[in-house]
Amino acid sequence: MDIQISLATIDDVPEILELTQKARVDMYPHLDEQWRAMKAEQDLATFQKIFFDHPDGAFIVARSENRIIATVGYQHYDYRFPHLTLLPDGVVEVVRLFVVPTWRRGGLASRLVSFLEKAAREAGLKQLYLHTHPFLPGAIKFWERQGFVVLDIDREDAVWQTTHMSRNLEG
Repeated sequence: MDIQISLATIDDVPEILELTQKARVDMYPHLDEQWRAMKAEQDLATFQKIFFDHPDGAFIVARSENRIIATVGYQHYDYRFPHLTLLPDGVVEVVRLFVVPTWRRGGLASRLVSFLEKAAREAGLKQLYLHTHPFLPGAIKFWERQGFVVLDIDREDAVWQTTHMSRNLEG
């Protein structure tokens, strides 16, 4: 089937948010419905500001038969993890890589990340940051295959064990 990858538009937001809500149920089953409802409300209130209005924001969608089947975005990184060694500027945070389950294991996520990297380079950005968790099957290995390196693992939190990763875009 034909897959088109492109920057999202404001008209895509309702479908993106619907996919995001479904993905969160799959990815974070240990979190309650109240948490997911709060996140959905935050998304609706801030999506345009973060991904469309901010110069360090972009959101990418993959479509098949005019339906969004996968997403990824980047947003301005706020340096909320001061212990990490990241560049002083030009850093964005990669977020919301979601692929509809029936479209997984076919290279679509890698294609989305390549598109994202190209968009970030064209925007003059220097470094990509993300965090993931070992309870997400294959996530850390996937990002390593995309050229990301582990910066730190928060081992003190037995549930989340947040794994911080980055990839330089320069050079």
